[in-house]
Amino acid sequence: MIKSPKGSVVAKATPEKFRQVAALPYRLTAEGYEVVMITTRDSGRWILPKGWPIKGLKPHESAETEAMEEAGLIGSAVPKAIGRFTYVKQFPKRQEKVLVDVFPLAIERQLESWQEKDQREVRFFNPVAAAALVSDAGVGDIILAFFVDLAKKKAAGTLKAPAAPKTASAGTAEDQASPSNSAVDK
Repeated sequence: MIKSPKGSVVAKATPEKFRQVAALPYRLTAEGYEVVMITTRDSGRWILPKGWPIKGLKPHESAETEAMEEAGLIGSAVPKAIGRFTYVKQFPKRQEKVLVDVFPLAIERQLESWQEKDQREVRFFNPVAAAALVSDAGVGDIILAFFVDLAKKKAAGTLKAPAAPKTASAGTAEDQASPSNSAVDK
């Protein structure tokens, strides 16, 4: 056991008990790639959509569900995690170190309403801005490495095109922007 600066007990993470999944939601626009970031409900820090694995779903499917519930995003996540980070989660009487696997999610569209819409801010950022803003240690490096890898694949001619947005019947262009998207510097 480790004591935190506040005196709370911080236990060592066990992969089975304290493991989460995160989505790295991205889309390609005329200006380039964008990453979706959300704020935490309590402190307003910028993070990736993440949560506990869902029984009966594969890890990347759980990441897709988290992106939908927390940011209203519909898309396809790759089945293999591209990175992993840890953070300390505050529970009512203790803190625990949590290991998080990150799955890229190609955004197809954004819903007009979703479960946590009124609880979080959702914004699109260019990858460099997202990497600079994210509060969890190591996540910025994961974001940048992912987009460097995409650039290398594009240069080599091996990049598969991201999922195309759904047709108008599945959502409008306005569905793809968060309410606060206009405030984001690109």
